[in-house]
Amino acid sequence: MKTPTTAPLTVQVLPLEREQPRKVPVACRSLAELIHSLGTRKEVSEAWKVVPRTLALRMQRPETATLEELQRLAELAKLDLPTVFELAYYQMQHPVAVPAPQLGRPKQQH
Repeated sequence: MKTPTTAPLTVQVLPLEREQPRKVPVACRSLAELIHSLGTRKEVSEAWKVVPRTLALRMQRPETATLEELQRLAELAKLDLPTVFELAYYQMQHPVAVPAPQLGRPKQQH
């Protein structure tokens, strides 16, 4: 396996199947962004077969993911496993702020 580059890998993924008009590919540079781009945390955790707390932990600390989880995530996102590894590796080297649980803008507190 080749050594991952220091430049961020960017992949385009489509959200999971659901009732909505058109799907638009989303650019992802980290494992957290990939997971977030697939849909709501509830939808993704059910499709990925992990509990929501595990999903949140994998977004914060991708090094905690098992090989089986990464393989299922790759299949879910329609990516190959080395690409998912590269996204996780890049995030481990360059920590990111985990996206808000909701898609779109977070709700503002009044």
